[in-house]
Amino acid sequence: MLFVLKLEKIYISRSKKITLWFLVSFFTFVSCAKSVYNSVCDPNSRAYSETSILLGLLGEKKHPCFPGVRIVSNPGLNLSSYRGKISEFGGNAIQGSALTFESFLGAAPKDTVSVQVIVSNPSYATVSPTSFVWTPNDWEVSRYITVTAVNDTFINGTRNFTIGLSPSSNDTSMRLQDQTISMDIVDNDKIIFITTGTYTGILGGVYGADAICQADAKCPAGKICKTMLVDAGSDSRQASNTANLGDGQIDWVLKPFSTYVRNDTPTVIATTTANSLFTFPVVGIRPSSSTIWTGLSADWTSHTTNHCGSWGLNSGNGQAGDSGGTGTSSIALGGFTCSSNLPLYCVEQ
Repeated sequence: MLFVLKLEKIYISRSKKITLWFLVSFFTFVSCAKSVYNSVCDPNSRAYSETSILLGLLGEKKHPCFPGVRIVSNPGLNLSSYRGKISEFGGNAIQGSALTFESFLGAAPKDTVSVQVIVSNPSYATVSPTSFVWTPNDWEVSRYITVTAVNDTFINGTRNFTIGLSPSSNDTSMRLQDQTISMDIVDNDKIIFITTGTYTGILGGVYGADAICQADAKCPAGKICKTMLVDAGSDSRQASNTANLGDGQIDWVLKPFSTYVRNDTPTVIATTTANSLFTFPVVGIRPSSSTIWTGLSADWTSHTTNHCGSWGLNSGNGQAGDSGGTGTSSIALGGFTCSSNLPLYCVEQ
């Protein structure tokens, strides 16, 4: 077996088998006292080499006696991780969250090492940088690549893709091999639908209305659906405290920089702002008009009086919107008697 100690890294070539002799010698000489013969904490001892090899085979990254020393089982290109997950959430209307990976060499090269970084599906994510190099003088300095999600406008669920790193060098002793990072990207695009049934203002409060949305057959299997219904009476749900600002939100159902579509077609209704609100005009939530309980004013604040007694009474008025509206009427058409039978907007979470 080949064993090389560097200032920051240890390279150990893997053996195909761990012999009985190896295990016996390992357990015979294990000790962390440097004064003891054949100590695992003495880099000049055989036990140190054997322990490091075993740790490498077991996937350990740090030596117990020298936490600052990295155990590397590959003399060529190595990565801090070979799996990752990013999301369309967490960024802006164009890009989502990002994840950074460390790449490093396991041994000193005799010539320049060049690495190309390739995304298997560029519509899912971007990577930076797309290439980098090491020289014999800076090979111990790690390189970092950042994978950033593309925030699209399609409902396409969680998808898989890969980041491929392809190294090359004139130094054939490096035994360079391509490395692959398996990635998942989580979708942030959701549906908005209208409940199948209609209801008076007696909804059991906002959370009772949530239960109606959750039980509706249009709510995607395995997903959570909540109602786009606010309540100034109990403050159980609020879209905006100040007109059109999206401040002071309470359990609000829209998410920032997310695209919402109709439940039965890929028609995009709108994409939210950083404050989780729609900017009007939008595409109608439905192609035809229906009056929908919302509790909202035209500026996204909660209507102070039209909420059917915190959505528990069929007397008084409740604020409603127009499902076919493209302007503020889609959320605030006016007040309707709480004895009216109207559906609800439901939003996939």
